[in-house]
Amino acid sequence: MSQLEATIRLEQRFAILRDVIAGYRIRLQDMEKEVVELFATNQLSAISACMGEKQRIVRLMNRLEQFIVQWESNNTDVGIAHEPKREHLNT
Repeated sequence: MSQLEATIRLEQRFAILRDVIAGYRIRLQDMEKEVVELFATNQLSAISACMGEKQRIVRLMNRLEQFIVQWESNNTDVGIAHEPKREHLNT
């Protein structure tokens, strides 16, 4: 695999992670509506479960976002770094 192919594949994986995060954001917006509906019908246990799920999603989103930022900022080079090829010395 060439350096370019590795870079493209890695970028595709981060794009997928960003799509997952975007999906979580949409889910959180939907959950806000659900909580309002649950509150209107006084379903406190369901509200509590929904809030627990929201906290889990927010934690997961934060960890994924931190992972992406940390990895992209610290690793500008893709792949395994190898020592330069050594010349064979005749001794």
